[in-house]
Amino acid sequence: MLQNGGLSVNKEKVTELDFKLTTAHLLNGKYILVQKGKSNYTLAIFN
Repeated sequence: MLQNGGLSVNKEKVTELDFKLTTAHLLNGKYILVQKGKSNYTLAIFN
């Protein structure tokens, strides 16, 4: 899925196999939007 461009974090495609989430990816300091495919979204909330 990564190699085919089917995964996005905060609307940016993830293509690297060694991709790691960091605090720089947080939106408003606590949210990350993950998209798998065209219509499967997940909102991750971190405290």
